[in-house]
Amino acid sequence: MTRTNWHRNDRHSAGPGIAMSTSTIETALRAQLATFLDRDIETIASDASFASLGLDSAAAVHFILEVEQVYDVELYPGVTSDHPDIPRLAEFLLSLRPI
Repeated sequence: MTRTNWHRNDRHSAGPGIAMSTSTIETALRAQLATFLDRDIETIASDASFASLGLDSAAAVHFILEVEQVYDVELYPGVTSDHPDIPRLAEFLLSLRPI
């Protein structure tokens, strides 16, 4: 089951009336991942795989829990395996957005 609430107004999601795009989500995910990994955002290449950035399966689950909170969605534990980098995860999150 996936729940979404794309009108939350927090630091990573767009508020009411603000169009979400893959680029917007990618930027937010990079910032969130940099914070999660305690690294500068400049060290997070947007096309790098989560594994190459140091996310093993346990760390990926914790990161995804944070993503779920920010975007108010329920994701499955292996989502970073199916969407192994920021652009693919951003596209997936955008696909969950109601039309």
